[in-house]
Amino acid sequence: MKTRFSLALLLLPFSLLSAEAETNSNLLSNLTDEINTIAQSAKDQRANIDYLPYVMSVFDGEELSRAGASSLKEALSLVAGVNIASDNLSLFNPVFRGSNPVAYGQSKLVVDGVEVNDLFFDGYTAYLSMPIDMIKRIEVVRGPGSYSNGHYGYAGSIIITTYKAEMSTGDNGRWFTSAGNNRTGKVGGSFAMRDNDFTFAADIYTVHDNLALSYGKDGLSNNLLGAANASLSRSGNAPSETDATMVSASISKGAFFADGRFSTYRHGSGGGINYALSFDGDHYNVDQWHIRSGAHYRAGEFEGTFQAAMTQDSFTSHQLLAPEGLRLPSLTPPTTVVTYLDGFYGIHEAFIRTYQLNNTLTGSVYGGDMTVGLNATWSSVASEKTLTTDRDSGSGLSDYSTTLPFFNPDGSINNQSAYITYERPLSTNLIGYASLTLDHRNGLATQIDPRLAAVYTLDPNNLIKFSISRAHRNPSWQEMFTLNNRARWGSPDLHPETVMAYETQYIHKFETEHTLSFNLFRLDNKDQIYLQYNTPATRYEYINGSKSLIKGFETEWRKRYDDTSFYAAYTHIWAEDGNGVTLPNAPSDTARGFITQTLNETWYTSLSGRWQSATPREIGDSRADMKAIGIVDTSIGYKLPRFHSEVQLTLKNMFNETELYPSPKGTFNDDYPATGRTYLVTVRGTF
Repeated sequence: MKTRFSLALLLLPFSLLSAEAETNSNLLSNLTDEINTIAQSAKDQRANIDYLPYVMSVFDGEELSRAGASSLKEALSLVAGVNIASDNLSLFNPVFRGSNPVAYGQSKLVVDGVEVNDLFFDGYTAYLSMPIDMIKRIEVVRGPGSYSNGHYGYAGSIIITTYKAEMSTGDNGRWFTSAGNNRTGKVGGSFAMRDNDFTFAADIYTVHDNLALSYGKDGLSNNLLGAANASLSRSGNAPSETDATMVSASISKGAFFADGRFSTYRHGSGGGINYALSFDGDHYNVDQWHIRSGAHYRAGEFEGTFQAAMTQDSFTSHQLLAPEGLRLPSLTPPTTVVTYLDGFYGIHEAFIRTYQLNNTLTGSVYGGDMTVGLNATWSSVASEKTLTTDRDSGSGLSDYSTTLPFFNPDGSINNQSAYITYERPLSTNLIGYASLTLDHRNGLATQIDPRLAAVYTLDPNNLIKFSISRAHRNPSWQEMFTLNNRARWGSPDLHPETVMAYETQYIHKFETEHTLSFNLFRLDNKDQIYLQYNTPATRYEYINGSKSLIKGFETEWRKRYDDTSFYAAYTHIWAEDGNGVTLPNAPSDTARGFITQTLNETWYTSLSGRWQSATPREIGDSRADMKAIGIVDTSIGYKLPRFHSEVQLTLKNMFNETELYPSPKGTFNDDYPATGRTYLVTVRGTF
């Protein structure tokens, strides 16, 4: 019944075509032509977002850098409806409108047309450290849908366009270098060239800091490794440093194109894999490389793109998993208690290889624009390694890759998907949009995700958007295939999360660079995946079962002058779980904003801020709700026109507020720490 209803919704805009009325009004005809032209330009150039059938925000990288953002993570923290969550390993996760903060794959990140969510976590922590000086434009889509062909966001999508991806005529390049406290250092640049139908572009950056954060009593104090080890619980500073490097290149000649990206991200283990505080030198890596090639072609009246790609994702961890004096039963026999005099050390490595084919056709059909796409991926574990302190003697390393692997070495996932989108003017002031996505993964039921949207123009200064959509999120590899880990144990029997989303947005344009929008939304989430503590097994396990109803509104105001830029946003949500209880870990109110001011030909300055209300705890957590918090940043810059460069000083969290991320109940006594006041000096230029 649900499938029939969804298909009926999909066909609704097509039935409306027969009801299109003729008009004799030259004024309305001219208005229609103007709206259609703007809408087509918006799709082609990612400009004039008001006429696109999505609730979205677009920011220039230069605007965000002037507002004090130095990385993608800091930029997203200024966007309406987006909060940043974290965990015991300091893996960061942008959360859209409070939707399941513990699941990394709630949103998709697309960089220069390539989805970069890693397979292991289905997140993109490594890319959140990308310096803002690499980014030309950020497009944030709130709500489900395929804004970028073939990339399906569950709660939202983030589309990044780097400087190397959009070049001007001729050769051009950019460079930057930054330094700050915690021994922070950043350096990078991009270069692009064009010669007739040949293009080449490349960029590179590296980021480093020596950050250490102070944690409260770790999970051992709550008997996560047994009551006999509770006295070994520790608190204090833990390694949280970052070392990240990324390099990419692209080339095209006529219809042919090829590109590749290599990313390595190393981070201190912070709160530890098993909620046992890490030691100096403990770290993990989330690395990825991706290569792709393809060609554009014509098939009659349609334009097509065929591409093939290969990706490798990896997670490696080198960490003292438990402190000196740990006592656990041996493997043979389990009645013997082993004391680990030097602690329990572990080396864990997993490499996942993916092959992908994609074909897309776009053309005009019955007066509208249609896109049809087919996509297939084949992913499997390329290698897995589990080395730990010997479980029988308590000393030396033994290989448990076969007997006690931390990750299923036989894990594999195959996906086939097809999608179709259709967009057409339905009347003089109404544009309709419909899409249908079919997604099949081995071992799971085929998911059918329809989406309907419309943009109705009241007059040139006022318009309304409507949308209804269904979306799903497949379980990540971590959620399905993690083994022998008390902090997170996977299940291959998980099924997808689903959401039904209803949205409407009103936009008023005071003038070209001055808009005010108001958005209402309702999100019905089911079968959400989360960790639940299994008392008999003494471990946390991933299960389906959580559901939530999230209703709310957002408002955004933006105004740009020649010398001044304003942005302000406010989001309120009413969120509850399936039992009518307030949804945990999701603040009900958030506010964002910034102002940038050009003082004269050489000086500019900015002030930005973000605020969120108190964050409620989950049921059974006796700790008080997390307090409301506001963070204020400021920056000042000086241009050096003679050298085609500028210098900028940024002060983050200028009042040194204590920012925290919620920890699950029964783990750390306190919440996870974040950085306090920091400063950064950046020098950037062009050539």
